[in-house]
Amino acid sequence: MDAVQALREIKNGNIHSCYLLYGEEEYLKKKILEELKVKLLKEEMISFNFDVFSGKKKSLAEIISRAESPAVLSHNRLIIVTDAPYFSEPLKDIETQKLQNYLEKPAPETCLVFMSSNIDKRKKFTKLMLKNNWAILCEPVKGSSLSKWIRKKLKQQDKDMDSETLQLLTQRTGNNLHKLENELNKLICYMEEERVIPREAVDLLVTGSVEVSIFELVDSLGRRDKEQALTLLQGILRMNEHPLKILTMIARQFRLLIQAKSCLEEGIPRREIASSLKVPPFVVNKLMAQADNFSPSELAQALVLSHETDIKIKTGRLDPYEAMDLLLAGIMN
Repeated sequence: MDAVQALREIKNGNIHSCYLLYGEEEYLKKKILEELKVKLLKEEMISFNFDVFSGKKKSLAEIISRAESPAVLSHNRLIIVTDAPYFSEPLKDIETQKLQNYLEKPAPETCLVFMSSNIDKRKKFTKLMLKNNWAILCEPVKGSSLSKWIRKKLKQQDKDMDSETLQLLTQRTGNNLHKLENELNKLICYMEEERVIPREAVDLLVTGSVEVSIFELVDSLGRRDKEQALTLLQGILRMNEHPLKILTMIARQFRLLIQAKSCLEEGIPRREIASSLKVPPFVVNKLMAQADNFSPSELAQALVLSHETDIKIKTGRLDPYEAMDLLLAGIMN
């Protein structure tokens, strides 16, 4: 079962005795736990019937003993076990038997939730959780599913944004749902009564990660947008990114532009170019447009300048930060 389906079932009151939340997306795990807490526990009973244990620090015997204890002045108890090793690591025989006995007959008043980043689907207990539909995959949301998630969040606040602005937002944040939610809340507050969130608001308020900013920098170089490139470079350097990493990405971009221009002149179809360059089709479209901004000799010179800058930085002949400024100026001129 995936996280979206699990959340829907929990909201509808269809709650299992046990869950295994696995995968890398911590935001979805958090949302599932929040919904279980709301559905199962009254506010005044939380201190009596809600426990969080570490599977690496608390013994399995103690956790199961707590799970089998009757709830206090309530019909429900919720127990969360973080870093649960039982579905990926070997167990002692006595632990194996205890867990097997419990999973075969869970305590009726308890909802026991195990959390783990990784699981071994070959293990007996993992198979049992999967068979009972108790295992919930919490994986990063991507592509069209991510766009739907953003639009749903915006709709809940009577807001909207066009596709181009949405794409810029995801470029800046990646698919980290926690960061996306924070940035959306920031944008919604900033817009106040205005319904449509414009690109300018995202540009102003949403700061990209270092990796995203580097990609924006090489894109601006490909567009020959000198002002934007210099602004991005200074921003990345302020984030303490080493100039050599930035230089590596700039050199890669111009190698791709040289290859794209060559393929274009040879009349190779774009689909084949994407496969040859090992980049997504939408990146090929960008490369084609950017390659038109340079002559073949200019692209070659940009690559030569990148190589020379690399040598000057590594041999100490130039200050790394000064070297990067000179490189951008050389490429743009």
